Amino acid sequence: MTKPAVLLIGGLDPQGCAGIMADSQTVTAHGCHAVLLVTCLTVQTRAGLSHLGALEINQFMGQYRAAVADFDIAAIKVGLIPNLEIARAVLTILKQHDVPVIWDPVLASTSGGVSVGSDVKNYLLESLLPEITLLTPNRLELAQLTQQHNQTQASETLLNAGLNACLVKGGHSDSQSATDYFNDNINAFYCYADKQAKQVRGTGCVLASSIASNMALNHDIRDAIVLAKAYMTRGIRDASRVGPYHVIAHSSADFVLEDIPKLTYSESHVGQQFNFPSCPQRLGIYPVVDSSDWIQKLNEEGVKTIQLRIKNATEDQKHREIKKAISYCDDSVAFFVNDYWQVAIEHQAYGVHLGQEDLHDASLIEIEQAGLRLGISTHSYWELARALAINPSYIALGPVFQTTSKVMPWAPQGVERVEQWTRLLGDIYPLVAIGGINQHRAEQLHKTGVGSVAMISAITKAQDYKKVMQDLLALWS
Repeated sequence: MTKPAVLLIGGLDPQGCAGIMADSQTVTAHGCHAVLLVTCLTVQTRAGLSHLGALEINQFMGQYRAAVADFDIAAIKVGLIPNLEIARAVLTILKQHDVPVIWDPVLASTSGGVSVGSDVKNYLLESLLPEITLLTPNRLELAQLTQQHNQTQASETLLNAGLNACLVKGGHSDSQSATDYFNDNINAFYCYADKQAKQVRGTGCVLASSIASNMALNHDIRDAIVLAKAYMTRGIRDASRVGPYHVIAHSSADFVLEDIPKLTYSESHVGQQFNFPSCPQRLGIYPVVDSSDWIQKLNEEGVKTIQLRIKNATEDQKHREIKKAISYCDDSVAFFVNDYWQVAIEHQAYGVHLGQEDLHDASLIEIEQAGLRLGISTHSYWELARALAINPSYIALGPVFQTTSKVMPWAPQGVERVEQWTRLLGDIYPLVAIGGINQHRAEQLHKTGVGSVAMISAITKAQDYKKVMQDLLALWS
């Protein structure tokens, strides 16, 4: 496979801790190819930035033409822009490439010293914002750009001025969590992880380069942010001391669960977590059916995990069907109700299953206090981050294969992703694979080690559902 090329536009840190050298290491660790376009040769130490050292414009543009001559650029990351002339040239470059652009607005060194002139800041605001897919300022940089200290209002100011999306980095704030705020005028969320007791240089460069690399690999912007945050967490945890600094450790190894950040839609919920009862680690064959009659029939076949999903039901139908279904299940059966959490609480079901959209409306506190288990659907890394913030009883991943049961806006996850998430979640969260699974595919998934497969049509539309169920239960036992 051809590696995607990521164009890196930024300054050279002579100590190799930040800037375009850190960008290049990040891109390489993501399996992409780094194409370097140096804007300036800085002079900086731990005492601060003493000289920007901007390149002469003809040299800069000649470097650009050589850099992209033999590569199709898949994404662009922009860092330090030293003067207005280079800023104008960067705008010309961006207009040549219809690809994601991640801009880390380096306005000054964290250590102090020389800073970028106000003419560059003004040009960024007046001309460059519409060309930027994602701007990644820290809170100080955001305030410098907008003259506003409320990050929600300040990011909205930039979005209203033409910016596509903003990720405000909160790693330097005085809090237990490193909390970043994302807003694109459609979606807004807080992505957070516990801070680590290390002062590390180059974090802003690495985060933006990781996002650019993930987008070059065709990840959704929200997934790209979550994966970049995970990359940062691991990199800081494994950071080594070099001279007076800790320098991020770059690695292409798989993440572990503690690397994945958490995600919530309200700043007041950052750090909040629930304590739902646990489920069996291996929930086994997990039919999802639309009537209490099916619950009775499958219970007679020895099914131990089952979900009732009835859509567009009246209140009377909900209560009647759920009450009947519960009457068919003894204490050995894990009976989940899809969506209708209030009815499930009233009739004391074993658990509730909620989709991501249902999390907005459901009272998770009431479900927790009622002692019900909670399963959550996920289809992406950012939805996994949302689930981890809630701490559910199990996590479902789908669609694994193309499915006809419902219209899905997500591409199939594939067996490899199921295997990866099985390792990632380990013994902490039971994983349920769902979507397009039949008996043959269940056999494939069983080899991944996943503890459960949820099935709909393969059971409810089978000519002989009893035989199908017995074969599946024998496989999973």
